[in-house]
Amino acid sequence: MKNLKRTVLLCMFLIVITGNVRSQFFQVYGYTTLDPSEKEFVYWTTLIPSSDHSYSFFGNDVSRDGLFAHSLEFEYGLSPNWTIAFYMDFEQPKGESLKWVRTKAVMFHYSLFEKGLLPVDLALYGEYKLPRKDYKIAEEIEFKLIMEKDLGSHRLILNPTFEKKISGPEVGERVEFALNGAYTFIRSTRFQPRLESYSKMGELYDMNVFSDQKNYLFTSFDLFFGKYSQFRWHAGVGLGLTDPSDNIIIKSILSWEFF
Repeated sequence: MKNLKRTVLLCMFLIVITGNVRSQFFQVYGYTTLDPSEKEFVYWTTLIPSSDHSYSFFGNDVSRDGLFAHSLEFEYGLSPNWTIAFYMDFEQPKGESLKWVRTKAVMFHYSLFEKGLLPVDLALYGEYKLPRKDYKIAEEIEFKLIMEKDLGSHRLILNPTFEKKISGPEVGERVEFALNGAYTFIRSTRFQPRLESYSKMGELYDMNVFSDQKNYLFTSFDLFFGKYSQFRWHAGVGLGLTDPSDNIIIKSILSWEFF
C-alpha cells in the first residue's frame, strides 16, 4: 500500500512539473477555504513584458507584448467549508487606456471533509464569467477539482479544470480542459517557495498536442506578514514553453484576510 501511495504521489508530481490559465491571471487553488464570516480583499496584477501574440481588445487587434492586467476580488466565508467570491477584471494593452473587461462570480469554493481525513484533500470550485458585451459576447462557466496532499514540509496541488461557453456564437463548442499544478515547500510559515505549471490543452474531446497547447512554468513564492499573518503576497515569473504561449509573464497577488 505504501508503494502504491508513493507511485500515485510521484505521478501527481510529474504532472505538475510537465504541465489553467485564468483569463490573464495565473493561480493554483488550494484546498483551504475561509472561516465563517471571514473576508478577504485581493489585488491581482499581471504584466506580460514579452509576447509574440496579439488578441482582440474591444474590436481592435492589439499586441499582448506589454499587456498590463488588474483584478479586484472580494471573498466571503459562508460556512467552515464554503467560500464565495466576486471579481472585476481590467486590462491595459500597451498604448491603450485601462478598461474594465469582465465580472466573475465564484459560486462555490467548497472543501470536502476535514483536512487529512482522505488520502488526498479534495475541494470543488465553480465560477461564472460575464464579459462586457463590447469586449466579448460569450459567457463562460468554469469548474475545478482541487486535489491537495501534504507530505511533511512538501505540498502538492493539482487543479483539473473544465470550461464551457454558455452563450454567443461559440456556444456549440465542446468542453475545454486545462490542468494546473504546484509544488510548495511549506516548512516556514512566513516564506514558502513554489513551482507552478499551467497547461491549456484544448477541447476535452480532442485535446491538442503539447506543442499546440499554452504551457507555462512559473517560479514563485508566498510571503505571509502581519501580526497574525493576515497579509499574503504571492508573486512569480513564468516562462512560456510552447509557441502559442506568451514568452514571459510576471504576476503579483496581494491579499488581506480579516473578520
